[in-house]
Amino acid sequence: MKERPEPPTIVVRHGGAPGPVLREVCAGAEEEGVPTRVEPSGTPADAAVLAHAAALASPLEVGVGIDADGAVAVHHASLPPGTPALAVASGGDQPRWRRAGAVAARIVTGLPIA
Repeated sequence: MKERPEPPTIVVRHGGAPGPVLREVCAGAEEEGVPTRVEPSGTPADAAVLAHAAALASPLEVGVGIDADGAVAVHHASLPPGTPALAVASGGDQPRWRRAGAVAARIVTGLPIA
């Protein structure tokens, strides 16, 4: 039996992200029709650093980083490190986390970011 190739995904890299933040970010992207792949970073890091590394690892060139405090950043591989397309400070709420995932997906699909 042939193994099915893995679909291209947005990489979500986290450094011990709170579960609710991680779930909402992934849900936001998947609601826009773009799958995610979650990867622990292994070491704590800033959300923007994690997001840039995730973008470089993603076949779609878009990544999301979530730090241990729940800050979220969305990055494209073509942007300079430290300049995410979107940043949500720690202490955000469910709609902002979900919107971050949706923004990442809309960057991939080329839809306007509302």
